[in-house]
Amino acid sequence: MFSAQPTGTESIKTPVVIKNESAIIPIAVTLICLAPFLNKAFHMDEPLFVWTARQIQTKPADFYGFSVNWYGTTMPMSEVTENPPMAGYYIAALRRVFGESEIALHAGFLIPAVAAAAGTYYLAAQLCQQATLASLASVLTPAFLVSGSSAMCDVMMLAFWVWAAAFWVRGTKTNNNPDLLFAAVLITFCALTKYFGAALIVLLFAYSIFQKRRVGVWVLFLLIPAVFLGGYQWLTHTLYGRGLLSDAASYAIGYRWTEGENLFSKTLIGLAFVGGSITTALFYSPLVWSRRALVYGVIVTILSVFAVSIMQKAGVSPIRYAGSIRWGFVVQLCLMVVGGGSILCLGIMDFHRHRDADSLLLLLWVFGTFVFACFINWAVSVRSVLPIIPAAGILVARRVSRYEKTVTLWPLIPAAIVALAVCWADYTLAGTARTAAEKINRRFEKYPGRVWFQGHWGFQYYMEAKGYQAIDFDRPKPAQGDILIVPSNNSFLRQVPAEYAGMIQSLQLKPCRWLATMTGGDAGFYSDEWGAIPYALGPVRAEKYSVFLVKAQ
Repeated sequence: MFSAQPTGTESIKTPVVIKNESAIIPIAVTLICLAPFLNKAFHMDEPLFVWTARQIQTKPADFYGFSVNWYGTTMPMSEVTENPPMAGYYIAALRRVFGESEIALHAGFLIPAVAAAAGTYYLAAQLCQQATLASLASVLTPAFLVSGSSAMCDVMMLAFWVWAAAFWVRGTKTNNNPDLLFAAVLITFCALTKYFGAALIVLLFAYSIFQKRRVGVWVLFLLIPAVFLGGYQWLTHTLYGRGLLSDAASYAIGYRWTEGENLFSKTLIGLAFVGGSITTALFYSPLVWSRRALVYGVIVTILSVFAVSIMQKAGVSPIRYAGSIRWGFVVQLCLMVVGGGSILCLGIMDFHRHRDADSLLLLLWVFGTFVFACFINWAVSVRSVLPIIPAAGILVARRVSRYEKTVTLWPLIPAAIVALAVCWADYTLAGTARTAAEKINRRFEKYPGRVWFQGHWGFQYYMEAKGYQAIDFDRPKPAQGDILIVPSNNSFLRQVPAEYAGMIQSLQLKPCRWLATMTGGDAGFYSDEWGAIPYALGPVRAEKYSVFLVKAQ
């Protein structure tokens, strides 16, 4: 079993047995928290992974050899997706055995979620005294629970990431080559699940150099994932005429910097997403920071509120409405910004305190992910800051090790409440698309004309399952008398001209009424293009689906 040094203030150098702790606790908590959401409707990018799995089941060597209408026009899947196919292969295996139902696939993705929780525990056991606390502080976050309730690649990548780090850290400290080899294999799987996993190569190289103070045989193991990624680049270039690894990198960087966002706005939103995604750090503030630091934190929060209040908007989110400052939104934004800043400060202070390889690992882990999510990735999202979570949980556990366990557990209660509330809000939002498709089908199942729709995400999955077709803006085909459905809160929508079609009906469905994850103004859990904070507390408007009757062309 992995272990930690039993002192509260000294740097952790050698493993000892951890008493009265077990990975069973974070595993059980993960299962208990995610089980109620197994029937969650397919949401956001999940259809892309499911469609990839269908392709893999028929042509496993040509995983992206099909076309999809995801941006408003039909395109090759190799040009649409920005993720490697590992999760698609996993879903293909689940589909073959259990089918494609929401419960079957989400139950299958409990395995990566449990693996991520257990991996965080075993990594934390080498880096801090309270491994269970570190793992629970990671699990009971909005980012982990919402991502864990989906059938996408993010939590799977996180599971490979933490286990690779755990085996690499142990292998480096004990000079155990089998551990290093296994870690290298896990890094390969991690990078082929989500491209950001390749950052582990650089992160663990820096850790090993600092630990060993010289290059050794261990560096050869880091070449294994690099070779496989080079092979993947060659394979995809052969199959699709473009290397998908380099293509994803150029897309992320090119998209972000051509948008022309200023540095301050990017940093503000990035900190808000980190703080909002990892709320445990905020609830642990009274234990993590000194009284003086807490006073400074309150002052910074108050100053931030007034500083933001003079802005016109934060990202796409307006600060004022009808001339009045939206204080509720401003306060939420600033609390999340301060929470995100406190996580970065934890990494800095931990390294300043210990100045060893373990603290450097955590520092680079946190800051590297933050820089990528904030300044490099195509958009800031909770999914892009998800890799920070284990490091943040470990940093909190290292900081509170001087307290009794009964004292250190109470902040997990409000953290769990917030995380489950956000998970519920996203669950209800996803459900509106499935319900809308069912209601539309009952209304137009026997309609003599064709039924088209705009919008993508889960709504597209369920509409296509009913036999309806997404409109292609490059080749529009609706004829007189056809029906066109347009959701109000979705991607790549176009306004319907009055001379083209007239609205005959409006369907409104209500998600969670007091907490939103994707509002198209405030909350942008999956992309800051929808909102400057990952979720927003306040009244939530209904999801609207407008039904148009196409006129003569």
